Amino acid sequence: ILETSDPGSRFPLEVARDLDIGSNSIQAYSISPKNEYFSVSYGSRSNGDSYIELVLEKPLDREEQAEMDFSLIAVDGGSPPRSGTTQVHIVVLDVNDNAPVFTQDRYTGQVLENAPEGSVVLTVLATDQDEGANGDISYQFSQAASKSDSAFEIDPITGEIKLTKPLDFEAAQTHELTVRATDGGGLSAICKVLVYKIEVEVTDINDNAPSFKEIELEQRMSETTAPGSRFPLPDAHDPDLGQNSLQSYELSGDEHFSLAVQTGPGGDQRPELVLAKALDREEAAFHELVLRASDGGDPARTGTARIRVTVLDANDNAPVFSQAEYTVRVPEDVPVGSVLVTVTATDPDEGLNGQVKYS
Repeated sequence: ILETSDPGSRFPLEVARDLDIGSNSIQAYSISPKNEYFSVSYGSRSNGDSYIELVLEKPLDREEQAEMDFSLIAVDGGSPPRSGTTQVHIVVLDVNDNAPVFTQDRYTGQVLENAPEGSVVLTVLATDQDEGANGDISYQFSQAASKSDSAFEIDPITGEIKLTKPLDFEAAQTHELTVRATDGGGLSAICKVLVYKIEVEVTDINDNAPSFKEIELEQRMSETTAPGSRFPLPDAHDPDLGQNSLQSYELSGDEHFSLAVQTGPGGDQRPELVLAKALDREEAAFHELVLRASDGGDPARTGTARIRVTVLDANDNAPVFSQAEYTVRVPEDVPVGSVLVTVTATDPDEGLNGQVKYS
């Protein structure tokens, strides 16, 4: 009997047989034990045929009681009366009168942004009290709040949500998904679908090291540059957030230079190269430095850029003779045009500043 059968519905049963006639034949039927769902109706039709019917007295609910058993008793009119009994087994047939219900209104899962493809984020679960195909549930994504659903897939049978690609914490910190659970009731199930939202919170990890746009830098400065002079340096970039982002700079490589860091209006750090000690091109024409940027992760990650300082020449050196005094002995008959002596002077300056002329 369908669980949607209306009270008052009648279900014919096979009548009992009694070979006696008259008052000794069947006179009444009853149910034992009595129950609130069914009663029995019996009598004779206009053609004289007997009938017996079960009458539904109360709505059925398969999810509350799927089966019931009772005895149907036929009694004759003899003295003493005699009776016959048969067993009635009622099976309540399911209809799709229950929609799926999720175990939670809202699910929240956390996943590391470096979790590989195929990682399980969480599993949603819905139940349906109907049986058979009416209780079979399938899962799928419904309309999403953003395009981030492309990073996820859901198993239509188990409700397991997995990553289809690694997440990028810098691109989206939260992914909001909508999952639909549908039972197998065909078209009638469309109006019985419940939709719940799932929010996945992504936890940032320190997966990016600070980096410079250029890792080989060149700086030119005159050897007459005054100590304390400052020269802007390119800043580093770290896409991580919070403590995992860029935190500090340091400089190594040469005592002639130090590092100053200025803080911009937006809180960004701007490194500057400071000349700490006077330069001398003739002592060192080049200086090799390393600028290091570090984040605040544990362990910290770093990025470096190499700086080559080229010292430009200034005419800060006079020519110097190889000897302070030259002594030459010449015979009195030396021919005109004879070379008496060659003097030599050098200048450590560069280019035209180092070219020596004699007069």
